[in-house]
Amino acid sequence: MANSSILDLQEFKQYRAAFRSRVQTLTHRASYYDGSVYSKVRNQLGWLSPRVFKEIKPLFLPLNRAVDVDCGIVPGGWEISEEEPKKEQWEQARDFLFDQSHWDTEGVLYVHYGAQYGVSGLFIADIREESRVILQPVDPTKFMLIGARYGVNAEMSIYIEYRSGVEYAEVTTADEIRTFIDGKSAGHDDRPPIYANSLGMVPYVEVRHMETGEVLGECTFQKAMIILDEVNRLGTQLAGAISKNTDPQWAIMGAEPGELTNNGEYVWFFPAGTDAKVLVPGIDIDGILSFIQTIADNVDKALPETAFDELKSKDRIATATIELQLAELVLKIKRVRPNYDRGLVSALQMAGIAGKQMNISELAPLDDLELTLDRDREILPMDPETRIKLRLLELELEQLELAAMDPPEVEEEADDDADVDDDKGKNKKDEEEEWS
Repeated sequence: MANSSILDLQEFKQYRAAFRSRVQTLTHRASYYDGSVYSKVRNQLGWLSPRVFKEIKPLFLPLNRAVDVDCGIVPGGWEISEEEPKKEQWEQARDFLFDQSHWDTEGVLYVHYGAQYGVSGLFIADIREESRVILQPVDPTKFMLIGARYGVNAEMSIYIEYRSGVEYAEVTTADEIRTFIDGKSAGHDDRPPIYANSLGMVPYVEVRHMETGEVLGECTFQKAMIILDEVNRLGTQLAGAISKNTDPQWAIMGAEPGELTNNGEYVWFFPAGTDAKVLVPGIDIDGILSFIQTIADNVDKALPETAFDELKSKDRIATATIELQLAELVLKIKRVRPNYDRGLVSALQMAGIAGKQMNISELAPLDDLELTLDRDREILPMDPETRIKLRLLELELEQLELAAMDPPEVEEEADDDADVDDDKGKNKKDEEEEWS
């Protein structure tokens, strides 16, 4: 760790508690993702660790898969609606920025960080000396925004990372950028310690994976964490029981204390006809392992992403059935996707502003307040055949709706003919009565 920190400076002390609390909370969430949350219990179980941890290890694998599924479904290609008149311009500018930013490999971290931590971020790097603009996902444990509320750009950002135990920090406002090393003003990457912010705004965007009203939102497996905490509690109790019996108590039956002799540290001699038993409390290890398996089943139920497992066991299944079985997942994606869309659009617009300032014509179309992503893009990927069938059904439904609103003229003509026949019949009857 660094000897001193930027958060120890008088100017930034007011943010120290919030920044460290943020890092602590997010790091704790990540420990469920990588399984390190069970490390303490694993070390305490001693000889029983391999047997118990074999049952614990599968508990965090569904969490990994849930994050992977979110990364694959949430983006939806970041598509722009077909109905947008500026679609082609926006797509070309977006693709140019993505290509410059290696978004095809780096961009996945945007959703990955959010699903794992509950919060994610984007950074717009305007590299003026190279006439380049890059869009980068940012690890939320390394930055914090100050004064970003109700859609208003942040007033300040604090970014801190550690390299070989040395703290590198950067503080950005709309006017200037300041850099520090171990809490002291110092330049980074051949730049001075203080320089103007040419962009004129704090180049960070922060989004929450699932909006709950809390500052850090919820990660994709937040509900499962509550269940998994029971494993740690149970493991701690088991470790405690084992620890208490490392030096067990013995009971000697049929002998007086004076009749026992010891020859060495571990050998006792008992009179004939006596018996010795170790006094240990019963530990239901099989019951504990069964309980852990029950928790594993409940973890799956808390993660709608794992519903794909049921579909894997079926050879053929209709699209409508798939959507029904994955309805909970679809609802979840519909809830979290708008957060990422709004954040990405804000970042694209910033990139457009930077592009205009740097005369990068390819990025200029992104500086548009009307820029938006397709809110109705598909959630569950469909194969071409299914997509065609769905489109045919939509067209058939549209035709039926039109027919219901505007009945065919043939039916009206038939009605008119019926009215004429009625009139003829009536006139003929009147003539007959007059003749008689």
